[in-house]
Amino acid sequence: MTTQVEILEQTVKELQGQLQAAYSRIGALNTEVETYKKKYRDYVDNNEYKEKYRSLRDHQHSILDRDFKMRQKSLTELNYDGNETRGRYGEDESV
Repeated sequence: MTTQVEILEQTVKELQGQLQAAYSRIGALNTEVETYKKKYRDYVDNNEYKEKYRSLRDHQHSILDRDFKMRQKSLTELNYDGNETRGRYGEDESV
């Protein structure tokens, strides 16, 4: 019975050692991930924002270049792209 207990204790110690090694490896990998995040986050975020903004801006310009009435509305009305059946103060004029 003592040999089984000794074997179990030895196995537990080995597993604890492996667990500590795994924790240290995980810590090192987390540190490396944080380093890469700091290094590349600004680059990725800025480029993604710029691409979305430019595509939206180009799309809006293409619409306004084609439609003079829409261009005039965009310059004079707050909500120029909706509610054509509403009056100046939001009243329903569809009737």
